Amino acid sequence: MPAKVLIVDDVPDLRSLFRQWLTNDGRFDVVGEAGDGIEAVEEATRLRPDLILLDIAMPRMDGLRAIPRLHAAAPGTRILIVSGFESPALAAEALEACASDFVEKGAGLRDLAEKAHLIASAPPKRCA
Repeated sequence: MPAKVLIVDDVPDLRSLFRQWLTNDGRFDVVGEAGDGIEAVEEATRLRPDLILLDIAMPRMDGLRAIPRLHAAAPGTRILIVSGFESPALAAEALEACASDFVEKGAGLRDLAEKAHLIASAPPKRCA
């Protein structure tokens, strides 16, 4: 059964690219999209995805502030941070906030899909 995925990024073209790549992969069912953290929480509440691809830098509510709200809205959902920033400190902050993992947007779509599949297949991360 394909993992249900919510894609959250403020750049519509990137959301479209991620959607196309993950859909063509066959292991994912992209059930929704959001352009910022506020929309992400609304969509996660409604859709209950298995996995959320979450950008860090977005308007209204960034990814870091959204993480705890997403876990509250959809317990058991795994969160893969997809960031344009190469920052070990930012990655550590996201993991501390209870993201499942962190990947840079420049890592390549194949690597993103593999990491997403591993995370979606793993048990949810226990958050404090």
